[in-house]
Amino acid sequence: MNKYNLAAKFAILAAFFFVADVHSSDFNVNPVRVYLDGKTRSGTIVVESLSDEVLTIQASMNAWTQQDGRDDLIVPTEDMMVSPPIFKIQPRSRQVVRVGNLKKPDASREGAYRLYLEEVPPPRKPGDEGITVSMRISLPIFIAPASGRVQSALKWKAVPVDAKNFDLVFSNSGTGHIQISAISIRLQDGFVLAENPEMMTYILPGQSHTFKLKTKKPWTNEPLRVMIKSDAAVPGVETEVKPD
Repeated sequence: MNKYNLAAKFAILAAFFFVADVHSSDFNVNPVRVYLDGKTRSGTIVVESLSDEVLTIQASMNAWTQQDGRDDLIVPTEDMMVSPPIFKIQPRSRQVVRVGNLKKPDASREGAYRLYLEEVPPPRKPGDEGITVSMRISLPIFIAPASGRVQSALKWKAVPVDAKNFDLVFSNSGTGHIQISAISIRLQDGFVLAENPEMMTYILPGQSHTFKLKTKKPWTNEPLRVMIKSDAAVPGVETEVKPD
């Protein structure tokens, strides 16, 4: 399935700064994920202020990889451009941000980047105390491979830890990412042995991810069925993942 026409929720990361009175400023973005390819090498994002104050936003582009079956590795990159890199938004207004791919797409595998849009806190005034909560939005950007074929290929294996805990390892051997939003592990009779009903975990192509799960009763290596909700299926619909 080509996911370059899909939309999804984004994750908001809060950064805390010890400045003035306790308050926060809000902004949002549209779209919440950007898909580029060899023909569409640039795109636009609309940043909308929901605040009654002037916001200063700093934008930075980062390469996004994964390692060790668990961790995201985010590092600054010059493969992508973002303009403007810093800007002010007047109260209740909008700003268009442009992103562009400066690197030739990979021949067969989707590229992944993250655009950070972070509110710059106002200068601290003498005598001010308290906490300001600044917003930082992490926006995924995916670059289709030159082949144009983007599809995840997920497999799993269960690694027992003890009678009531095991590691569930997902491996993605496909050409594109998959975002998992829920996991349900069942025995053959339908009993839900373990589950994680709310998550937002990406597995990039060629990478794996390990979920640590606690069982509802001891697992004695009976056959399992692993069901997930993901961006590779209709929202809210479970699909079965085959074992490795």
